[in-house]
Amino acid sequence: MHVISSFHYSLHTELAVSGLIEKGINKDMIFIAPLEVRGEERKIFDTIHHADGVSIFDGGAILGTACSTLGVIYGFVLDWGPIIWGLLGFAIGFVVGVLLDYLIGKVRQSKNRRQDSMSEVIIIVQCSMNQVDMVKDYLGDHLALGLTVVP
Repeated sequence: MHVISSFHYSLHTELAVSGLIEKGINKDMIFIAPLEVRGEERKIFDTIHHADGVSIFDGGAILGTACSTLGVIYGFVLDWGPIIWGLLGFAIGFVVGVLLDYLIGKVRQSKNRRQDSMSEVIIIVQCSMNQVDMVKDYLGDHLALGLTVVP
């Protein structure tokens, strides 16, 4: 039987492996493979083949609509009239909203990159049928991200 688990590389990973060795699993029966971290930049525009679910135009549309409404309301009092002030309000609100979405996305991306800089480790333990439950429980207690058993 093979017990396959994934971990964030940390002290818990080292403790899990050393604990399995202490519990009688032979060192040659444990396979550890670190996964490579991909540092991929987020694309600003989505394509037909790839979309990440984040749009920078949402904030622009919302802020543009709000500023357009305010421009129309106050345009009745101002010199150029409600149509011109409504269009100006929409343009200014849209540009400000897109810039805010872009900047907030950059901040979130840099924060996520720091969190994702931790590599993941895959651990495969080959064990007998009566050791499977012990290995699964032990790996689960040491913060395994996921576990599966392959016969």
